[in-house]
Amino acid sequence: MSERQKGVKALNPLTILYLVIALAVVSAIFDYRVTLATVVVMIVIAASAGEGVSFIKLWLKSIVLICVICFVLQSLFIPGEEVLWEFWVLQIKMESVQKAIVLCSRIMGIGSAILLGGKLIDIKKLMVMLEKRGMSPSATYVLVSTTNIIPQMSKKMNAILEAQKSRGIETDSNIIVRAKAFFPSVGPLILNSLVSAEERAITLEARAFSVPCKKTTLKVVEDTQTDRIIRGLMIAAVVLAIGGKIVLWIVFR
Repeated sequence: MSERQKGVKALNPLTILYLVIALAVVSAIFDYRVTLATVVVMIVIAASAGEGVSFIKLWLKSIVLICVICFVLQSLFIPGEEVLWEFWVLQIKMESVQKAIVLCSRIMGIGSAILLGGKLIDIKKLMVMLEKRGMSPSATYVLVSTTNIIPQMSKKMNAILEAQKSRGIETDSNIIVRAKAFFPSVGPLILNSLVSAEERAITLEARAFSVPCKKTTLKVVEDTQTDRIIRGLMIAAVVLAIGGKIVLWIVFR
């Protein structure tokens, strides 16, 4: 484990990935009560790693908002028999509420696990581990590039807008003014991204990326006995959860 990281972040990134998958599977196959419990566990894990505040803020702005919208739409438009609430042409029925709870529970469980993984996993170290496990370097490069697209484009867009502001172009007024400043910036952003992709490809070829030989890496990722034990426990937890769900389905169907 790394002494520079806090809590779960100190674990091997592959171990964190197993933990995130286990939490997502458990929250997806059981009802909303288990989902709420797993979400609480995720918040505690994020807090132990020093990411509690940022995780909760992002969770409220994304997962909770999506769940609220889905719950309202499902409750209003899924047909049913038992009416719980009615106003004009709008009706909320018991069956629609039950289906909305199931859907929102799965969205919240799986979405929260994905957010937790994004906060805790060092994607570059994870790619190193996956390469050691036999994944193609080309595949790992594609994954790293994909995960970095949005942050990189966001930084470039901010730089372009700051350049426009330094030239006296208004970018912080009402939505119409912002749109006028935003759309002319899309062209340079796209061209910049294409040039950057070409430069990365040339840099990789200069470093013999496509040569069929054993690759070396600057990042050394430790895989301790503790990590291997935790991964084994996560696999066992997923198997037990799926097995328990099957048993419950057989008994109470």
